[in-house]
Amino acid sequence: MKKIKIMLVLLLLPLQLLVSKPVIAEPTEIIPPTPITFEGEIQRIFGNKSNIAFAVFKHESNAKITSKNWNCVYNGRSTFCKKEDRIKAWSVDCGYFQINVRGLVCPTEYMDKLTSLKRVEEIYKQQGLNAWVSYKTGAYKKYL
Repeated sequence: MKKIKIMLVLLLLPLQLLVSKPVIAEPTEIIPPTPITFEGEIQRIFGNKSNIAFAVFKHESNAKITSKNWNCVYNGRSTFCKKEDRIKAWSVDCGYFQINVRGLVCPTEYMDKLTSLKRVEEIYKQQGLNAWVSYKTGAYKKYL
C-alpha cells in the first residue's frame, strides 16, 4: 500500500505544480547607472581638495585640454622652453592636467580629460598635489 501512495504522490506532484498559483515578485525600480562626469571624478580622486585641484589645473593649462608646454634646461634649471627651443625640450606637459612625458610628443590619451583621469589618480596617490608646480609654488591660489 505504501508503494501505491508514493507512486500516486509522484504522479500528482507535476499536476499540483501546474495548478498552483505562480509566485509573482513585486516589480523593483531599475536605477540606471550614474554617468561618469569629469567634475564627479575630480571630486572622487581629490576629495575635499578638489577645489584646489581645479585651481591648480586652471593655472597649469588654463583649463584647456589641448594645452602643451615643453620643458627645457637653461642654466642647469628645468623651466618652460622658449618657443624657438621647443625642439630641444627634454619633456612636454600634456593636456588639461599637464601630465609630464619625456620627449616632445603628447600621448593622445592625455589630451582627453576623462581618459587621462586614470593617470592623474595614479600621480596623485604617489605624490599628492606636489606633482604640480603651481601647487608647490602657490601660484594656483589666484584661481580659488
